[in-house]
Amino acid sequence: MKNFLAYTLLLVTTIFFAACTNEKPVEVTTAQVISVEGTMSISHDGKFSLSGEQKILSPISGTVVETFFERGQEVTEGQPLFKIGRQQDETALLQAKAALGESMAALAREHAELAQAEIQFRNKAVTAQEVDDKKFAVNQRQTEVDERKAALENLQNDSAAGMINAPSTGHIGFESVALGATVTANETVLAQIGNTDPIAVRPKISAEERQLLESSDALKITLKLSDGSTYPRTGKLNFPANSEVAVTFDNPIGLLLLGDEAHITIDGIKVPYTVLVPENAIQIRGGDNYVFAVDSDKTAALKKISLGGKLGNFFVVNDGLKAGDSVVVEGLTNLRDGTPVEFRK
Repeated sequence: MKNFLAYTLLLVTTIFFAACTNEKPVEVTTAQVISVEGTMSISHDGKFSLSGEQKILSPISGTVVETFFERGQEVTEGQPLFKIGRQQDETALLQAKAALGESMAALAREHAELAQAEIQFRNKAVTAQEVDDKKFAVNQRQTEVDERKAALENLQNDSAAGMINAPSTGHIGFESVALGATVTANETVLAQIGNTDPIAVRPKISAEERQLLESSDALKITLKLSDGSTYPRTGKLNFPANSEVAVTFDNPIGLLLLGDEAHITIDGIKVPYTVLVPENAIQIRGGDNYVFAVDSDKTAALKKISLGGKLGNFFVVNDGLKAGDSVVVEGLTNLRDGTPVEFRK
């Protein structure tokens, strides 16, 4: 009897635990942790932008009340680009022009009335006083016209101070301030002007990657076009004073267009022995870095790892993973430590 009860308890316990662990597998995609030593290739996505960019700063504070170009358009040196002012000033300018127009029209009418009165006076149809009254009215109106001209000229001079012209011939980039934007003198970058031949790609790189690029002397940079073909000209790497790196490609027939997507690959980067994990495997929890590793039992194991700098789409692994480890890169949403997984086909 005791043996029967023990067997029954064991059976029930086994069924209970089997039910608890019968979790439906989560479909995932995995990638391997890799190691590199010697040279490696790094790919970056970006967009085509101007080379040799020159920033156009606003010399005065105010509001962008008018623009005179299309983004990406070629402009010539001295061409008007922006008008900076205040909307109240623009309204006052329009009102001043309208007021001057009304005064000049009134002056013309009063000149005509004076001429008519002088003819009538010679024909003794009106008195000398009536002629003098017309002359006085003309003089008064002329004074009004002169005052309104002076007021308009002052407003126009103030308005002209807000005209921003192209400092050189080139193309205007897509990144420029919008109509109505508020700008600050000598701080706000209104736009950038530069060249489309060569045209530039500015990938976002880490300090570690920049250091490797600067120490590598036999780099080859290729560009993949949207149709999957490779651009026939290789790129040149430029290191400006700031942290931004620019890769330029000759663009003599304008095949490469500002704002289009660009995919570049840099070959021949010299690296010491380095272990790398794909960027899209990383999860940040409480300020620490984790990955879900998958072993031969097809179970996800949450592992805390220590990372170094970023190289392309990878992070340098300082500790916690080794080359050949399998980590989840897609399907992370529903995973937890111990979740069974199945691989996407």
